[in-house]
Amino acid sequence: MNWSRITHLGDAALVLPLLLAAIVGLAIQGSIQRRAALQWVLIIVTSLLLVAASKIAFYGWGTGIRRWNLTCFSGHAVSAWLAWPALLMLMAPARLRALRIALLLLGIAIATLVGWSRVPLGAHPVSEVVAGTALGVFAAWLGIRVLQGQSLDKRGIALLAACMFAVGLLSQVGLDRPHTERWFQTIGIGLSGAENPVNRRKWLERTRVRKLSPES
Repeated sequence: MNWSRITHLGDAALVLPLLLAAIVGLAIQGSIQRRAALQWVLIIVTSLLLVAASKIAFYGWGTGIRRWNLTCFSGHAVSAWLAWPALLMLMAPARLRALRIALLLLGIAIATLVGWSRVPLGAHPVSEVVAGTALGVFAAWLGIRVLQGQSLDKRGIALLAACMFAVGLLSQVGLDRPHTERWFQTIGIGLSGAENPVNRRKWLERTRVRKLSPES
């Protein structure tokens, strides 16, 4: 299986524009939809801030659970769960309940594969994927509850399709993607006052040293 292609479905460069297009497409339909879109935005922003905070805290202060090799939430896992179940569900009219459930299950399958793809690619250990999945599932559940009974009309679907086309076109141009990990590292050391971001390998070695120490 080509994990590198699957993992791209959780990339913020793809997911965030699609989410924004869906939110705008939903909001222009009416006041009820705007309220649902606003609540959805709050869920998305809160979830992504938790991901960012976990990474910044590790790079700045070395927070985490060494025994589990857990330093942060997997951002790709959280993004995929925030996006695909809800986006696909919104593509079907509310009256077509069976189709909405089928699309929702497809979105869940995609999010699950995206999360797991981070392990064989070496981007995250299993513990961080599990943590990201737990956060993502909870956020997705909240989002689906908020969006229950909502769907994108023709304008929203067209906007989403146009956004997907534009993102795909830009990806072919070869533009450099934002290096968010470096941003988190810079913010972490800026807030903590450390000279360098915490190194995961050295962070893990502290546990091994303690285990080998005769005093322990």
